[in-house]
Amino acid sequence: MLFDTRLNSGVDPSFRAQVDGFLLGDVALGQCSAPAQWFDRSRRRIERDNLDHIMLQFYVEGSCGQRDGSSDELTRPGDLWVTDLTQLLASGTTAFSNLNIILPRRIIAPLLSQPQSHHMRVLPGQDPLVKLLRSHMQALITTAPEMGEDDAVSVLSPTIALAAAALNGAVDEAAAAPVASAIIGSIRRHIERHLANPALSASAVAQQFGMSERKLYYLFEPLGGFATYVQDRRLKRCYDALIDPDLHRLSIAEIAESMGFLHPKSFSRAFSRKIGMTAREVRAAAGQRDTLPPGRKNSDQWWTWIHHMR
Repeated sequence: MLFDTRLNSGVDPSFRAQVDGFLLGDVALGQCSAPAQWFDRSRRRIERDNLDHIMLQFYVEGSCGQRDGSSDELTRPGDLWVTDLTQLLASGTTAFSNLNIILPRRIIAPLLSQPQSHHMRVLPGQDPLVKLLRSHMQALITTAPEMGEDDAVSVLSPTIALAAAALNGAVDEAAAAPVASAIIGSIRRHIERHLANPALSASAVAQQFGMSERKLYYLFEPLGGFATYVQDRRLKRCYDALIDPDLHRLSIAEIAESMGFLHPKSFSRAFSRKIGMTAREVRAAAGQRDTLPPGRKNSDQWWTWIHHMR
């Protein structure tokens, strides 16, 4: 138990809460929904549980604020609320749902410019680094049930670095690489969700993530460039649709258009150049139980591309 809690006076006395949690190494990650209530960490509880952790909470719905009158600032949906579990707490919430990450001080404090000054802070959700951390946490919670131990270990470094950057309001040199990794991951997830939108562009993505187009291009240089990356992901989606027997009723032109390829000739050239086969040949091969057309079975380009799609 992290807090002593009680229902906020004057609210519906019924109580229903849901908490889902995942342990990634020494970092706890979760989401919670509950009715309006008061949260306390008294000196007695602090001494009893001896927790030396920083807790970050994104309020997706509802709000949270201090109860002692020292501040009337409340979180708004998307804002970040910070709790230092070694310090006294008296807070109150409306009915809420939030995302949580609990970080041991020993792994987060060395990355913070002022490790003792974050308790009960409200960080605005529109801050670019706060927004990136929120997106990163949402993706972690979605994929956590499928993660193995190695996966969990691999995401810890960028997660901790991005959390520290959000608290500091800046990215220091030591955290630059892990933070860049987390940012690229968030952008790639955004791209996957919007591949079918013809308006998906570098300017739109840069605006969504609060960065310049130049910065976006720089981040995607190791992946072949932003435009190339988006086109390759769209071609991958088209390939999946072409070999899917449930989508055989769709024409090649319809599949291409559904992935943002508005000009059939441009799509055909890009598809053939990337795969080494035409879209028609791929569909025909899929219909013959993956028997490739003569002369293409040993195509290095084909198998290299298939390998990278896995």
